[in-house]
Amino acid sequence: MPNTIRDLYSLLDLRLEHIAEKILLSKVNDKDDVYLKLLTHVEDVFIQAALRISDNNISKAARLLGINRNTLSRKLRVSEKT
Repeated sequence: MPNTIRDLYSLLDLRLEHIAEKILLSKVNDKDDVYLKLLTHVEDVFIQAALRISDNNISKAARLLGINRNTLSRKLRVSEKT
């Protein structure tokens, strides 16, 4: 079990490398925007986790994420539309 943030990042690197290879090898054609889709997905996962941890307090969630509250609010509005 990882004990430090560095251990968590190392574990994440190993798993992401494996996932990235599988996704890229399964890419159907050049029109698949794999990179943007993956970034968007990871961002959504972190935003939802921050909101859960902060009991849906946007200001606290934004601080956890290291972004401005207005930026987080905008991202939430955009994700509601899709």
